Amino acid sequence: MPHTLSRKATGFCMTPRAMRSPARVVWFLAGAVSAFLAGVGAPLSTRAAMLDHATTNYLTHCGGCHGIEGVSARTFVPVLRDHVGTFLCSAEGRAYIARVPGVSMSLIRDDQELADVMNFVLFRLGGASTPAGTKPFTAAEIHVARAQPIASTDLLALRAEVLARAAAQCPR
Repeated sequence: MPHTLSRKATGFCMTPRAMRSPARVVWFLAGAVSAFLAGVGAPLSTRAAMLDHATTNYLTHCGGCHGIEGVSARTFVPVLRDHVGTFLCSAEGRAYIARVPGVSMSLIRDDQELADVMNFVLFRLGGASTPAGTKPFTAAEIHVARAQPIASTDLLALRAEVLARAAAQCPR
């Protein structure tokens, strides 16, 4: 089972105020990733094996903006931790998160690898916000979504509208 990162395990805690300093962000990410890679008492020979490919891809391609634990600073970048799963309450929301520019135009070019990252985000970071019975993303689904990226002049407004409609369909 892959090692999971927690604030308690790493001793790192970045508040939105502290995240405003680029130097602090770099320091935080370097330290947190080092702690994440080191594990707790893991021998040197097994440290790299503790991260699966989806986690590594998330950390290197998404974690810089969304936060290594899915908690971004209070900016236009959405928090993923315990929130992102709400989009899966509707077909429109599911399509939206696969078509947002950061996903559909991701530098992760392999569709299966990107599907794995999306599933990491939904099932490990999404927590209780991901509805029970949610089906994992497939490479084929990601391939189709990439062919139709969202083209919006106001992505924040579109996100709010899609999220509101999805949330209204979530089981209570």
